[in-house]
Amino acid sequence: MKTWNPNTNRILFRLLWVTAAVYAVVFVSAFWDLPIDIPVWHQALLIYFHFIPMFLLQLVLCRTRSTPVCILLPLGILAGVGLVWLCLTQWTLLGLVLFGYWCIAPVMGCFVAWVVYCAGYLLGYRRV
Repeated sequence: MKTWNPNTNRILFRLLWVTAAVYAVVFVSAFWDLPIDIPVWHQALLIYFHFIPMFLLQLVLCRTRSTPVCILLPLGILAGVGLVWLCLTQWTLLGLVLFGYWCIAPVMGCFVAWVVYCAGYLLGYRRV
């Protein structure tokens, strides 16, 4: 039986913070100047880059927590942000579509992390 390497958890957690900081910079720089004139590459980073921090967060939670509540925490965060967003946009259809489009990347990040964790579990890696 193989065991998880605790150093891997630290590395994943540090990568999570670095990529989350990079995404925060990308997000703030996109909306810093008005009117918004964002290049296409910046739009792609804004819409798809948060796949990486969400993947790392979900993988760290899967590797370190055994309770389902903690494992579903990232999806709860997305639901909370979505509820605030939809209240601010007054539940318009455009606000719902934009939020749904923005959520594709983090939800896929969570799903891929679950697949990676399950594959590791099936290959015989166990927590210490």
